[in-house]
Amino acid sequence: MKKIILLFASVTILASSVSTEKAEAQELLASLNLEVGVPVGPFKDQLDEIGFGLGGMVGIMLPETPLVVGLDLGFMTFGTDRRRTRLSSDIPDLTVTVENSYNMFHGHFLTRITSRNAAFRPYAEGLVGLNYLWTQTDVRSNVGSDEAVFSDTNFDDFAFSYGVGGGVQARIFNARGAGGLRAVYLNIQGRYMFGGEAEYLRPGAIEIRDGEAIYSPERSETNLLNFQIGIGITM
Repeated sequence: MKKIILLFASVTILASSVSTEKAEAQELLASLNLEVGVPVGPFKDQLDEIGFGLGGMVGIMLPETPLVVGLDLGFMTFGTDRRRTRLSSDIPDLTVTVENSYNMFHGHFLTRITSRNAAFRPYAEGLVGLNYLWTQTDVRSNVGSDEAVFSDTNFDDFAFSYGVGGGVQARIFNARGAGGLRAVYLNIQGRYMFGGEAEYLRPGAIEIRDGEAIYSPERSETNLLNFQIGIGITM
């Protein structure tokens, strides 16, 4: 924990030191990223699956400061299991695919310190919000079908979440125009997210016995390493 705080402070000082440009008006930032979540600690002991998904943020850089405030959202899935089964005992000649997905949504308020109008923007950030973990069951007519015939959330829980991180944005396009889009950046970032205790299912935790679904949930903290790469814009 001390090392993480020291790292956050060091990157914050670095980001502040490169913010030597003349103060300008308020700036809108947004990004869309591919996201990877790696459970750590007790979460890894129980789940031991890597999550993949999409994340994004939108924020405002306050006038005459290097400070960004905004909202960060993301979704990851930690695995899927499938089985073929009869639709019902009364219709034994019709089978469907039952698909269980094990998912996490995270939503956080974000504070970021970065530089202005630079081609290379290092940044440091802190986040606070929540995780929502749920298992969703979809009934599909065929394997790989995009549309579910039936869908239900059969297990879910919330957990408080906070974390620190940092990254860099490298400009790949400069609009150079007044108003509208200003620049496009390649965004690379990493975070350590502390998640509170939650109850959740992991892949393989749903067993069918004598026509009944038996759930074997786990309970632990939900800490994870979060890595993202994607595209950011400023306006």
